Amino acid sequence: MKITDKIDAHTHVASERLVPMPSFPDTIKIEVTSRCNFRCSYCAAGNRLRPVGDMDRDFLFRILREAKGIGVREIGMFLLGESFLLKELPEYIRYAKKEVGIEYIYLTTNGSLCTPQRLEAVIDAGLDSLKFSINAATPKKYAKMHGVDCFERVMEHLRWLGERRGQPGFRMKTSVSSIYVEEDREELDLLREEVLRHVDEFYYLPYYNQAGHVRSVSGVVGNPGRLENPVASIPCWGLFNSAKISWDGWLTACYFDHDNRFEIADLHETSLAEAWHHPKFVELRRQHLEGTVENSLCAECLGCQR
Repeated sequence: MKITDKIDAHTHVASERLVPMPSFPDTIKIEVTSRCNFRCSYCAAGNRLRPVGDMDRDFLFRILREAKGIGVREIGMFLLGESFLLKELPEYIRYAKKEVGIEYIYLTTNGSLCTPQRLEAVIDAGLDSLKFSINAATPKKYAKMHGVDCFERVMEHLRWLGERRGQPGFRMKTSVSSIYVEEDREELDLLREEVLRHVDEFYYLPYYNQAGHVRSVSGVVGNPGRLENPVASIPCWGLFNSAKISWDGWLTACYFDHDNRFEIADLHETSLAEAWHHPKFVELRRQHLEGTVENSLCAECLGCQR
């Protein structure tokens, strides 16, 4: 299955899962670190609205085992941070794949730290899918945010990955995504043409408002998934088809929980299964299903006046 097929399978929620208490999903995103070496204008992580840190190793391993025990098949080892900042990342991937038996491990990175040595380490550890997130893809905008040399460094890493991808026995799926901005369409299309020489897929994402923390130039509210195959923002698919765990051990309801607003349950004290059916989470899903989100946790994300 292609990466984009996997994304669409989660954003397009099956009707039987659109209930206040759906069964636990088959995928989890785990924030192994909330640290990031970028300060992107389209991401609220740079505002440091919540504490920053790395997930405790023993807690992570416990969660991985617990997730396997309740049927989780896919683990994304990232959320709002840059996972390649962790020297332990290959160890974590290897443990999840070879010790716990998680079927599919995937990762998104800004690509700046993906030297050949670091890429080789995660490939050897068993990583199944790697996506480079290359946003603000016009050279001028990218340089303004990350420095003059950063874009070329990321592209060098991507080209190395493309060469490695062509070698016998390479099985990891590779992709690039970029936030779509209409005024940059011509340059984005050039980027797409270039990167498709090195990876399996390229896709666009909308300019999300990051749960109301970022003013989206596209006017997009909520999380409609891929730009090429979007879904309605209400009910939000993320409440039904994917679990998210913050670096400090909370099940959170939102991919863009920059200020801890969406914390549901502390997994140091509550099991994954119990947290998924926590009354706070059940009520939030009910509000989405009934379309009464004006006073919900998601009101700002969805552009509602509170």
